[in-house]
Amino acid sequence: MIKRISTYLALVLVLVAPLAAAQTFIIADIRVEGLQRISAGSVFAALPVAVGDLVDQQTIRAATKSLFATGNFDDIRMGRDGNVLVVMVTERPSISEINIEGNKAIETEALLDGLKSAGLAVGQVFQRSTLEGM
Repeated sequence: MIKRISTYLALVLVLVAPLAAAQTFIIADIRVEGLQRISAGSVFAALPVAVGDLVDQQTIRAATKSLFATGNFDDIRMGRDGNVLVVMVTERPSISEINIEGNKAIETEALLDGLKSAGLAVGQVFQRSTLEGM
């Protein structure tokens, strides 16, 4: 009985080990798709992996978290095309204009300065949580 279990276990390991190894690869190149305003250099600077690195699923998850931590993206997906790491991103919208209407109590310039110090300014990445926090 024990011999049959150990034989079965060995067979399972032989079948499962190649599957785990198949997801590990050495990065030959990194391709970033979906960028509109943010530079590829900014993405590469935030990635904790580079060409020549050995990566696995855990490393890919860590790289995804690192990119999300920049606050620049709504969605990040990573895939593989041969030995090329493909990073597909959806950027968060940026603030193109701020209009203040109906204000009589505080100078508009002072309001805009306050918004800027809070992280809400033209050209900045829009984060709803920042606006709601105000």
